[in-house]
Amino acid sequence: MEKLYTAGELARRAGVSARTIRFYEEKGLLRPRERSTGGYRLYDDSAIVRLQEILMMKYVGLPLEEISQALEQGEDLPVAGLLARQRELVLEERRRLDRILEIIDQAGRHCLQGQLPITRFVEIMQLLTKNQQANFRYGLYERYGTSGQRWHEWMFEQLSLEPGTRVLDVGCGHGNVWHGSWEKIPGDCRITLLDKETGGLQFLHGIYLERRRELSGGTELFFLCEDAEKWKCPSEAYDLILAGHLWSYIRDREGLLKKLRRGLTEGGRLVSTFTSRVSAGDVNRLLEPVLRKKVLESYEERGHAFAAEMEDLFAGEFSGFSRKVFHNGLRIDQPEELLRYLCNLDGELEMRIRAREQEVRKYLQELARQGQTPEISTEGTCYCCRK
Repeated sequence: MEKLYTAGELARRAGVSARTIRFYEEKGLLRPRERSTGGYRLYDDSAIVRLQEILMMKYVGLPLEEISQALEQGEDLPVAGLLARQRELVLEERRRLDRILEIIDQAGRHCLQGQLPITRFVEIMQLLTKNQQANFRYGLYERYGTSGQRWHEWMFEQLSLEPGTRVLDVGCGHGNVWHGSWEKIPGDCRITLLDKETGGLQFLHGIYLERRRELSGGTELFFLCEDAEKWKCPSEAYDLILAGHLWSYIRDREGLLKKLRRGLTEGGRLVSTFTSRVSAGDVNRLLEPVLRKKVLESYEERGHAFAAEMEDLFAGEFSGFSRKVFHNGLRIDQPEELLRYLCNLDGELEMRIRAREQEVRKYLQELARQGQTPEISTEGTCYCCRK
């Protein structure tokens, strides 16, 4: 006679709680074989196998809806594909944790030996998180950008460097505009790279030591670890100041702009860029079928307001400025990277996506499976201001 188990006995055999058994039964994933004369639910050996299947799929991260669909497919279950997809999810989570560990380690280095006030700690964490997001976006443009030219190559052209130019790069980061066009830097230039974070400066200094002989004759690079807002910029020391993607990190934008203007020689130039703006229309067309509403309205409004504020500041400090736009786009054919990119665009958008994350994920996965990955257009803005 086949042995039957109560819910409690089945739970003990599987190493779960009786409440878990009831939950899976309520969801239709697990069914009793019969009921006893006393009304107790009884399960057979097939229920043990079914419960093991549920727990395995739950362990690798499948949501209950997909577990139900997979169990219905039985022998046709595409196990290899499910595991490959879940493996990528786990790898992405590991990468996310690695990024968090890196941020924590960097914040720890800021602490040095003393205690760090909570306000300063929050400020540092926000800064480091912004840097991580910027690096993530840069990596996406390197892999999925649709323009025939890279941003840093285009930006180097906007600098219009001549031999002997004295340059200050404020908030240089990893200096892509420089090491990406190393052989094009003219001779006798003096380029000062300034940033409050040591990581990018150390990276650039390493490149400089390895490749300085490849630079045109007389060109030198100098490295300053300083907070741009606290640094006393020398007067009339630079022919060109580059402030790339800097302004969203600055509290007193007008004060820093005045300081940088004083640091320019008469007739010198400030070349400034903002973080690329994403086409709200493209994002709407992508997400409306699944979110069933337009998105990024506030994102677009903030972008216009920020640009208007900076243009007013430029007009108040400089005799004139010109504006150029770099047109690019992203066609991200990896659903998880596309999902993360969309969440990083805007806090309100992320909340909407997270509220229906599994539905959005399945939708993006289906688009990728059908080869219908859309292009999201972007615009990078460069301002050239003349003293």
